[in-house]
Amino acid sequence: MCLNPVFAAMVLLSTSALADEKLNPIQKEAKVSFEKSISSALNAANTACGTRLKVKTHFHRFKPEEWEGANYASQCMELLNGVASMCERPASKKAIAKKVTGVACLFPPPPLFPKGTQPALFGGLDCTNPANKKSCYSDTAPRHITIWKGVLTYDMHKDDAKIADTTRAVLEEAMK
Repeated sequence: MCLNPVFAAMVLLSTSALADEKLNPIQKEAKVSFEKSISSALNAANTACGTRLKVKTHFHRFKPEEWEGANYASQCMELLNGVASMCERPASKKAIAKKVTGVACLFPPPPLFPKGTQPALFGGLDCTNPANKKSCYSDTAPRHITIWKGVLTYDMHKDDAKIADTTRAVLEEAMK
């Protein structure tokens, strides 16, 4: 029985290594830069919330030409800033620590997937399904930020604005 967890850990580590091997040099460089750029915002969110959140993404979908002139790391940092600012309120801090178990800053799906059907990193919420409308959309604009099964997911788009504000709104709704 002791071998099963060890075997599982080895499989997970080898799977991670294989995923990194599939990245082209530009994607590998972008991933390293991204992780370095968001580290202070991630540390601030974890400190403010008393959590150990990790940020997941999928750099195999990163296309530098789609992000020309935009900083994808700063967008994810804004999401983390929204989380940290929610934890400044003592009542919210405990709720956020319970509700948010992971963070995903995702690049848009490749064109071969129809809109709204992208396979998600942690399991997805189909925002094209009317039953999920409240979870996916605000009254004013489509949301690219959702929380589902504890994972705060941000589908990054080059021209998104007010990311921290939207993050706070999503988290406030989740705490109701």
